[in-house]
Amino acid sequence: MKKFLRAVLISLFYTFVSVSCATTVEVYKYQYDSTLDEVFVKQGVDFSRYTAVIVDQVSVWYPDEFAPSPENADKVQANLAKAQDLFRQTIADTLSDRYTVTDTPGKNVLRLHVEFIDLRAVPEGSSPPSELARLEFKTQPGHITMTGQLLDSVSGEQLARVADLGKQQSVGGNGRVDWNAIASDFEYWANIFSAWLDNVHDD
Repeated sequence: MKKFLRAVLISLFYTFVSVSCATTVEVYKYQYDSTLDEVFVKQGVDFSRYTAVIVDQVSVWYPDEFAPSPENADKVQANLAKAQDLFRQTIADTLSDRYTVTDTPGKNVLRLHVEFIDLRAVPEGSSPPSELARLEFKTQPGHITMTGQLLDSVSGEQLARVADLGKQQSVGGNGRVDWNAIASDFEYWANIFSAWLDNVHDD
């Protein structure tokens, strides 16, 4: 589990670095968006042709020093499965009247891949874990940070990359989850994604 989560963190860092570096040749352009902390979009993409979305299972990284105790491993896995279901269902409910949530790739299908940095178990006022020092987007003790990719479901090409610090402070760690706070953040991000889809289809 720790090796997997460490690999997720490394992936988060290098993917964001590659997007940032790519902006120097204007492949990905930083897009100011007051609703999200970081938004990079590949230039020249016609997002209006996408009318369906695949929602990948979310993955979570947390600092080793705040990892759940071994006796709570089963509970943590159950909570992760519940969070994965909740995120997918929140997206599906928000998009249901205009777009299709599917498991089948296609030329009109986006793939939404989301990873969370979980600092809910880190006491407020503490310094961020050293593993996060190189990251340019926001993290904060007591919160989760969402990082997301939009990919073409057929080619796998990355079309956009975002990051956003969760608005709701909540308690976590060792199997504890503040589901109201998590649900609030999920709904916030789902509504932003839905509004963005509406906007690209109205242009």
